[in-house]
Amino acid sequence: MMTFMQGLLNREALTIDAIDVRPALIADRAVIHRLTENIHRVHFNLDWWTFDNWLYDERPSDAIWLAYFQNELIGVLVAPFDESPVIWLRSIAIANGYSADPIFMALLKHARSTWLALGVERVAVLAHPEWVSDLTHRLNFDRYNEIVTLRKSDRSLPEFNRSAEAVIRPAVFADVPGIALNDRAAFDTVWWHSEASMRHILKTVSHFVVAAIDDRVVGHAFSDLYGGQGHLIRLVVNPAYQRLGIGEQLLMESLKYQIELGAHPLTLNTQIDNVASQALYRRYGFQPAGRPVQVMQHWFS
Repeated sequence: MMTFMQGLLNREALTIDAIDVRPALIADRAVIHRLTENIHRVHFNLDWWTFDNWLYDERPSDAIWLAYFQNELIGVLVAPFDESPVIWLRSIAIANGYSADPIFMALLKHARSTWLALGVERVAVLAHPEWVSDLTHRLNFDRYNEIVTLRKSDRSLPEFNRSAEAVIRPAVFADVPGIALNDRAAFDTVWWHSEASMRHILKTVSHFVVAAIDDRVVGHAFSDLYGGQGHLIRLVVNPAYQRLGIGEQLLMESLKYQIELGAHPLTLNTQIDNVASQALYRRYGFQPAGRPVQVMQHWFS
């Protein structure tokens, strides 16, 4: 064991130019999983996807890049394009014993030309765990926002006097274009989902509802259960229809679903500066839980 540890500590300092980067192939599946399952610096923010969603039989991946040093896989970057000027770093993995900075920079440098050709203006990453936060701060990423987690420990719901005219119903695939349009109207580009992603989410999550007025989709919300815990993943109302009680309708419908399935606790995430949403959630018994997590960004000059 001592010889192995000394080998890690004595590895030479890497430079970006010493690192070979290439897109992943489907034949790399096993080595990618071995690396990500056996190291202590790995970041996952895959949401509803897995690595297999971006490994193809017929061509190299356009979302997964691998970093090698002397034929050893030492880094993985997963960043799928989602028809947005912002691309999310969904997974980062750095092999034990190596400095993260040159590996991460080499991966970004190689992927950058691909992203620029697609119209990407910046990358974003959820700065968790702590090593990702330290890495992005060292490399001069900017703070974009912070995400707070809110938790509801009881299953009670306040009395809701419905005043909005929206009809809340299960989402169907025909709703996806309207859902994507509402996303883009309500959020900054960092939070956009493409129509393709929305179709995938609709197939994946356990509960997805829309709010419709005169057959127009004006809002949506989707939730899922994780190990018995209910989580409201997203709640959106088109800005033209906000302040009409539609958001509360969607919230009530989502929480009823989770409570009927016996979920406990109930959680959700929101931006730290989204004061209006936090006021609504507090009225339903949600309280801050844990520390906020920074969203870091890097603009391409």
